[in-house]
Amino acid sequence: MVSTPQERKRLIQGVIVVGAGLAVPQVLAYAASVIAARLLVPAEFGAFGAMQGITQIANPIGLAIQAIVARKLVKNFKKTHHDLLKFGLEVSIVVMIATILISFPLSTIFKIDYLVLVLTLGAIAPFVFISTQLGIAQGKEFYLKLAGIYIVFGIGRSISAIIGLIIYPELISVGIGFFGGTLLSAIVAHFILGNSKKFWESDRAKKSIKELWKATQALFALYVLVNIDVLLARIVLTPEQSGTYTVGMLVAKIAFFMPQAITVVLFPKMGKNDSSALRLAVIGTGLIGVLYVGVCYFASEFVVNAIGGSGYAELYSEVWLFAVEGSLFAVLQVLLYGRIAREDTKVSVLLWIGTILAAISVWLISDDTVVTVVLALIGVTFILVIIAAISELRHRASERSDSSHT
Repeated sequence: MVSTPQERKRLIQGVIVVGAGLAVPQVLAYAASVIAARLLVPAEFGAFGAMQGITQIANPIGLAIQAIVARKLVKNFKKTHHDLLKFGLEVSIVVMIATILISFPLSTIFKIDYLVLVLTLGAIAPFVFISTQLGIAQGKEFYLKLAGIYIVFGIGRSISAIIGLIIYPELISVGIGFFGGTLLSAIVAHFILGNSKKFWESDRAKKSIKELWKATQALFALYVLVNIDVLLARIVLTPEQSGTYTVGMLVAKIAFFMPQAITVVLFPKMGKNDSSALRLAVIGTGLIGVLYVGVCYFASEFVVNAIGGSGYAELYSEVWLFAVEGSLFAVLQVLLYGRIAREDTKVSVLLWIGTILAAISVWLISDDTVVTVVLALIGVTFILVIIAAISELRHRASERSDSSHT
């Protein structure tokens, strides 16, 4: 239980340190998006949003490998991590090959140049290796190294894209920046983690593929749900409207990622089936979401101008809705990580059903607008959060009942 003063103090310190580290890639990612919103025409920025959405949907493989690596080390704290690094490298290579193949049909569907898309999605491969390094630091509770790797990743990926956009404001600059910067970050992060020479000579971690599949499909379901709106917007709205929706999506993503440090720090405790850790993560995430929605409601003009510029003034009265959407996604993510921590990923079925319902509801709307799309996602996600929370409460009640009879 998270109960002793020393334990609480250490967790708070961990949240602060990791939160500061996580803030760097998040702030820089939004900075890259803000710069892209100003340098690219709305139609191209809509394509940029689709690229970001596709990348986010594919990112769960990295997040999943981070989760299972951390979980393995929580269960066996003294375990060496060389076999886990080797597994991460092998998965990265497979992801790179898959990226080259899948970019062909996606470039046609979303009307994005193949080279641009393959470079953007190709950045997921080194991200998987970085995620393995993050999982090791997370599982061993090396908070400073964990924060350092997050910082290196953020600087490498986003600064490269920003510089590219400034020099040559076209989508190809984004692709080159994302891929090259993430690859360089993976190399630097390897030295931050340390003590990993010739890790490729070790044996592969046992049962890792099965665990990776279970965690990936659960997180994949969540990230499809989280990003389905911007992809649907690209299809059902005009190019200009999709660009406007992309600005709103950035507001939602801030709400989604802002409280992430809480879950990262408390996940090892969740892996020990500590119900108080999950409860603290949900409460902390919810409170941050409420504060953020308030800011977006009362300072909507400032928020929109800071992210997209005055050219997106039509969002002034609607931007708080995107904050609600992102906050609900964040709470849903915490509940999902609670399931992953105890190796229960059946909730992914619920997420897939939610994604299908969200897509159908958008398609059935006779006159799609920015507001109708975001409201459809809010409605579906709110229902999913309620169902997931009730399911979690029932599980905890069942556990207490079983323990009282033993």
